Amino acid sequence: MPLSLVDRLGSFANPHDEAQLRELDETVGLVQVDACGEAEIRAMLSVFERLPDEDGYGVFWSILHCLEKCPGYEPLLVESALRAPVEFNLSMVNRLLNSGITEVSGQSLLGVLQSAAASSEASGSTKEFARNFIEHQRGRNHAET
Repeated sequence: MPLSLVDRLGSFANPHDEAQLRELDETVGLVQVDACGEAEIRAMLSVFERLPDEDGYGVFWSILHCLEKCPGYEPLLVESALRAPVEFNLSMVNRLLNSGITEVSGQSLLGVLQSAAASSEASGSTKEFARNFIEHQRGRNHAET
């Protein structure tokens, strides 16, 4: 019996294994964004969370772009960024801010970045990403006034 999309995403474990990366890329290509539900969104975000210091040789960017096309991903993204801040979920928060969205489900997106910058769970490089995004957003907001 073939694995479900969620199971395939969940089984990805080695971002340096060429066969697994190919499988991940193919799996992301199978996501039907108009029918993407909570389970699929959570499974894609969990790839970022499980491998916080990786980019899958660019495959993780495919996940990011796929997620951004899924309707209703934003609240789950905020949960992910607050629970386990990593480069990719913080990049997505920053991209939402760049598009003019300042809060999701009552949660300030700048506050999400600030939380990540102060998180004891986040790596040093993730905290630095968060601080850079905060500075970028403050610079944008200052330029707009």
